[in-house]
Amino acid sequence: MSRSTRRSVRVSEVLEESKENTTPKRRGRPPRSKSDTLEEEEEVSPPKRARGRKAAPKESPTGGQEEVSVTAIGCLPERERETENLARHIEGILTSNGSGSIYISGPPGTGKTATLTRIISDPKLAEKLKMVYVNCTSISTAGGIYKKICEGLKISTSGSTEKGFLTAIEAYLKKKHKTVMLVLDEIDQLASSKQTVLYNIFEWPAKQGSNLILIGIANALDLTDRLLSRLQAKCELKPHLIQFMPYSKQQLVNILKNNLRQNQKAEMFNDAALQLLAAKVASTSGDARRALLLTRTLVESTDNEHRQEKKTKPKEVATSPPKAVQIRSVISTLNQVYGTTQTMTDDEAFPLQQKLLVCALLLILKASKNKDITVGKLHQVYKAVCAKRNLLSVDQTEFSNLCSLVETRGILRLQGKKEPRLNRVQLQWDEEEVHNALNDKQLIASVLSDTACVGK
Repeated sequence: MSRSTRRSVRVSEVLEESKENTTPKRRGRPPRSKSDTLEEEEEVSPPKRARGRKAAPKESPTGGQEEVSVTAIGCLPERERETENLARHIEGILTSNGSGSIYISGPPGTGKTATLTRIISDPKLAEKLKMVYVNCTSISTAGGIYKKICEGLKISTSGSTEKGFLTAIEAYLKKKHKTVMLVLDEIDQLASSKQTVLYNIFEWPAKQGSNLILIGIANALDLTDRLLSRLQAKCELKPHLIQFMPYSKQQLVNILKNNLRQNQKAEMFNDAALQLLAAKVASTSGDARRALLLTRTLVESTDNEHRQEKKTKPKEVATSPPKAVQIRSVISTLNQVYGTTQTMTDDEAFPLQQKLLVCALLLILKASKNKDITVGKLHQVYKAVCAKRNLLSVDQTEFSNLCSLVETRGILRLQGKKEPRLNRVQLQWDEEEVHNALNDKQLIASVLSDTACVGK
């Protein structure tokens, strides 16, 4: 990929470099005021300052008038509620000069690590904390976590055994020290037969004067209930739970639109293309990183096509607007990634306009001798069918998008020309399969009996 492409297309560049279970490069100390690590979905939106969710100012325990405002740096799009929950809980622990534990759970790509990074990137918070971050996938055995924590806290030990490192950590927590925030990413990697290591770690915040904020991050929603049942028996050991659910279709659409606007690429995606891509990702994983990666791939591919056209037809293309991502390209990319088209056959998932389009196609195949059907011809018959039933029809451009959406279900196939209205339309399913998918015998019978809509 050329340098100009990388510069013009920044639709989540971090996706290939940073996964949610990858150890960040800089973690011994908290980042500076701008978060440049753990950018799981950082490029979805730049930090938004003071987005109306600032914590109410309180008098600090030291007598100052300004409380640490960890919510002031902004939230990831569609993660405002989770950000506020996490930020307020951390603020509460700091205000009380106490300790506590938090367990953050959710599938990959849902913003867990990125949200936490936004919060701990606040310089006011950094002044109050000693940060230690460990990605537990980098440890060969569960007991190896003690050595990593000692390194993060810069504790010198006389021995090199697991017990020696554990003793050194517990001795450090008994001394007077700056509040420690210990972040253990992929904490489920520390699971063992008796869960000794996990129990030891989650018991630390309950020790007198430990001044420890423990944050565990993992995919499993029920890790503390399933593996650490003893924690539920004592209130002081029970971690505060925050769940990051998979992104919904509309949330992904909002994230993608926001990201495209930030990178001056909004004109390259129409609503239908974004809705299609977001629907597929939401139905399979709800992973925003995957959605952003697919978007970037499509933008880069379309940009490359536009540059190739400039070389072959420089005069024509020079004055033309940027080429838009075609729904056909979205379908092709989704099929390559997921191996199949998304086919939904329930009545609610099959909108009326798409039903009318398919019925119009069946009508042409039944009533017309010419089986060479173009999108333009199908649109004419579709409009006649809608008019007979006093239904609003869509224009030619929207109809082309409608055809592409039906194509994603595998019902029909578009073959083509550069001019959408000249694309040929071929029915891919048997008529019986179509009837079962539409699940509307009355509409099908009504349209198929109305041969006047086909004309000559």
